[in-house]
Amino acid sequence: MKKIFTILLSLATVTTALAGGPMTNTNQSAAFLRSIARGTTLDTDAVYNNPAGTAFMEDGWHLGINDQMAKQTRTITSTFALFAMGAGNNGQTTKEFTGEVFSPLVPSVHLTWKKNRWAVMLGMGVNGGGGSLEFNDGLGSFERQFSVLPTGVSNLGKEYGLSANQYAMDMYLKGSSQTLAFNAGVAFRITDWLSAAAMVRYSTSSNAYEGYIKNIQINPTCAALGLNGAMMSAPTFFQAVDAKLGAINPTIGAAADQYAALTSDHILDVKQTGYSISPVLALYFQKGKWAASAKYEFKMATELEIESASAKDKVINNIFPNGAKVKAETPALLALAASRECGPVKITAEYHLFFDKDAENSFSSCIEGNTMEYLLGAEWQISKKWLVSCGAQRTQLDMNENAYSDMNYSISSWSTGIGAAYQVCDLLRINVGIMPTFYDEATAVGKDSNGLDFKDVYNRTSMAWGIGLDFKF
Repeated sequence: MKKIFTILLSLATVTTALAGGPMTNTNQSAAFLRSIARGTTLDTDAVYNNPAGTAFMEDGWHLGINDQMAKQTRTITSTFALFAMGAGNNGQTTKEFTGEVFSPLVPSVHLTWKKNRWAVMLGMGVNGGGGSLEFNDGLGSFERQFSVLPTGVSNLGKEYGLSANQYAMDMYLKGSSQTLAFNAGVAFRITDWLSAAAMVRYSTSSNAYEGYIKNIQINPTCAALGLNGAMMSAPTFFQAVDAKLGAINPTIGAAADQYAALTSDHILDVKQTGYSISPVLALYFQKGKWAASAKYEFKMATELEIESASAKDKVINNIFPNGAKVKAETPALLALAASRECGPVKITAEYHLFFDKDAENSFSSCIEGNTMEYLLGAEWQISKKWLVSCGAQRTQLDMNENAYSDMNYSISSWSTGIGAAYQVCDLLRINVGIMPTFYDEATAVGKDSNGLDFKDVYNRTSMAWGIGLDFKF
């Protein structure tokens, strides 16, 4: 049972990630949705995407307020021979498990005050997570652990005619996660064409895991116990075996007692909280029609402290003792961008390198190399009021797919963005955008704890859309 629930420690990693690496959300504005490559922007979201560029803004106050919504699905198609014995699986060895995420509120706020060569900035955004993921029918890795029950029953007392060929169970899992990052910094324009910025980032993470495995049943046959193959409560059955056969064979009694504990109802209720403080350094270059930026976000060395509701289920929740800590580090990020204005059109190319191998988190066992992203965006100022834009992003992971679990996986992807900005007046501009993401397919093969082969095929879908308001005073 400990093995089954330990994988829930990584549940936060499978919640909403709108863009970026396995642990990082680099999508911090509606303007990102519509153009994606934002590394040389001088709009309000420069606080996150181009902090040194804030020193090139117009003098005054600049405020950006954004909200995004996101819908994602996670589908794991799991193949395991013993699934055929599931009472509701119709003899099939392949079963599909689906989790859904809907995040109606993914906010971000950016504020800059610019005067002469100086700029002071504040920002807040969702740096990771940001939603709740529900698996209403559990997961294949959980069901695999209990699909061996009929075989276990048959092996328990063959000499007494004991056998079974079906199992059933109810499963539910839900995980919610959110990492909020608060940034404060200053930028200085060193020359007419170069500026630098330094920021301090405070992040706070809050995760919660809920779930249950209950109503576990099997269909034992044993004439000596008056059992005819009808489905019945597994704990009740094993208690009867312990009582009636345990006196004859203590070995069978001890095994039946363990099975009774394993198959009783179990409830998971665990929370995790933690924070980190890290710096961000940036440079910005602008000369003529050309612009370029460089930003380095230092690793967020977050440790999450566990709060376990052990009173609800001591067997499960004590696996996660109160006060224990787990690593949930967000890797360092190097972002490089360059852009050129071609009349009314601005084209931006960008590169992200996530130093995943240097961070300790739930993906550490999967990481083989660092994540890289390639971004391209274009903005076209078609009139004084209207701007339209589009962009694309390739996120390329380097992971061992066979080390994935169905609760902890990330997949390389393509994202495309499109949208517009409308200048309502000198004071206000509205941004709208939409960004679908198309994921590669990942496959993991392996053996369960009993040496039986399994195959999991991982798929995802994602759609994000949002609106932002840019104010200038």
